[in-house]
Order: sequence, then structure tokens, then C-alpha cells
Amino acid sequence: MKSLILTLLLVSANAYSIDVKIPKEQCSDVDIRDKMSPELKAHFSEPQNQDGVGWCYAFAAADLMSAETNKPLSSTHVSAIFNKGVDENFFLRTGYKIGKLFTGGAFDTSYEGGWIDWAIEDSSDAVYVCTEEALPFDRNRYGETARIINALEDIKKDIDNEEMTNICSRIEVIRNKSFENLKVEEIYRILEEDNLNRALSDIIKKNCKGHMVKVDEYDVKTIRRPSIRNRKNESPFSARRRAKKKVLKNFEKIDEVLKKGRPLGVSYNVKHVMKQKGLHASVVTARRWKNGKCQFKIRNSWGRSCASYDRKEIEECNYEEGSFWVSDQKFIDLADTLDYISN
Repeated sequence: MKSLILTLLLVSANAYSIDVKIPKEQCSDVDIRDKMSPELKAHFSEPQNQDGVGWCYAFAAADLMSAETNKPLSSTHVSAIFNKGVDENFFLRTGYKIGKLFTGGAFDTSYEGGWIDWAIEDSSDAVYVCTEEALPFDRNRYGETARIINALEDIKKDIDNEEMTNICSRIEVIRNKSFENLKVEEIYRILEEDNLNRALSDIIKKNCKGHMVKVDEYDVKTIRRPSIRNRKNESPFSARRRAKKKVLKNFEKIDEVLKKGRPLGVSYNVKHVMKQKGLHASVVTARRWKNGKCQFKIRNSWGRSCASYDRKEIEECNYEEGSFWVSDQKFIDLADTLDYISN
């Protein structure tokens, strides 16, 4: 592959920043949807809305696997699989429970927050993932997924103290709208025997029977933003030169992945695009040259809204697709890690 030549201006005033300028000849237009089936292209063109639930990592992981299976996969199922894995690991489970004591969230017991690569690994171990059509996050008939989980949490709290007939009536409401392939007694038994993080994964798996897609054992690679902090016995000049080489390699790989029609999951702090702080994950889906800059398109999970963004920090908000564009400089500044499937 022809080496990607970048123009890198290193600012001496800040020892920990690199100014990046990708030249036009190295910034051809590329959109991963051009290589997709009509169904998958439609999926990647529709806005997604996590509705305040901390499952952004699952939306990103589901998108990466969807591109591989050629079928939109359910972010809800991906998060349920991940949460079950957390609950089965003593150290992770303890960490998440401690974290809940200090942070708010949409749920009382269901875990929020995670990692794209781990979610893909857990889904690969599960072998089958429910389709987005069978289990959509923000288009299900009962309402938002958050409400379903809140209702299940309430039932789980009351299951040992409330009369069975009342519990079953409450389960039936959810079952008729969301889990039609299961009997009320099945859902009752699963909730009675296990905590919700494990129970939800089992309920979804049983309900989605016949609507599951086989996922392979994916090899997830991670690109990390280079640091130009001086290593031991390393001069500032050598540190910058090392960072320059790393940035060049990173953009070569991003170019390669996008041209193969594959998305990259990007983990970042939202302070780079809005006036608040917080860890987040999205998906990189395209690149273009516009207004004298190389720009990257980030598919977000905040629905059809541009209100959250600081318009001075982004190049453009695509309302209809739930995405936004950032310059090459902003992209390298915000991207803590980039995950992609390499096999």
C-alpha cells in the first residue's frame, strides 16, 4: 500500500499536542455505505438514539458486527450479553456495583458503560446475536427499551413479596408487547432464578429464537492516540518524531479500514464536541474533503438532534442521519482509541 504522507506541524508551545493537516490528495471521499447491501445501507443511514442509557459502546459494537454479518444486529442484545459477562466476573461485577454508588444512571441494577472490543468478544463467545429488526432499541412497540428494563427491575424487586397472580399480570403486559415468543411462566421463572443482568440476556435469547445471526470469532484491533510525553532518556525532538510516525501509521490504517467498507468504533470524551464532559463511543463511517479540510464522519447515538453539539467544535451536523463531521485536527484530538474488526 502506498504510504500516506501527512503534513504534521508540531507546536512547541504545547508538548502534548500535534497539529495535523492531511493534504487533499490523501483525503479521497470514502463512505462505507457504498459497499453495503440496501438493508445495511439503510441501517447506517438511520439515526440511533440511546435515550440516556449508557450503552453507547453496544451501539458501536453492534454496528461493527453488523458490517461483518451484512445484517443489522441488536445493540440491546449486545449490551445484555456484555452485562451478563460482567455479572459472571467477580472483579468486574464488584467494580460496576461500586461505580453505581457514585454515579447516576437510567437503571437501578442493570449495568451501564462498557468497552467496544469486550462487547464484540462477548458477542462472539455467545455465537448468536438477535437482529435489530427483531429487537430494536428505540422503535419497539412498548416504548423505549429503558422503560422495559425499568419495569423488569420493578418486577424483580417485588417477585418474592407480591402475589404470583399480580406479578404474572405485570409480566404479561411486557410479554405481549416485547417478548411474544415466551410464555409468562418462562419469564417469571427466569426472573425468579437469576438477577436481572443475567435474566435479560436469557430472556432475549429465548425470545429471539429464529431471529438470530451467527457471529464469528472476530479479531478486534485497537488504534491508540500517540503520546508525545518524553520517555526515559528521550529528547523532546525524538518524542515528537516518534509521535509523528505513529500518527502516520494510524491514518494509514484508518484509510485502509474505511476503504474496505468497515466502520471503526471511536471512544472519546464528549468535551471535544459539546460543552459537557463524559466518556462516549460512536462509529466512524466516512471521510471527505470540504472547506479546505479533511473531515471524518462520526455516526452517533443521540437521535435526530443537533442541539447537543457545540457548533464551533464540529464541521457539520447531519440531522437526518444522526451523525456529525469533524476536521482531521479535531479527529486526532478527540479519538482516545479506535477499534476495528480485522478478520
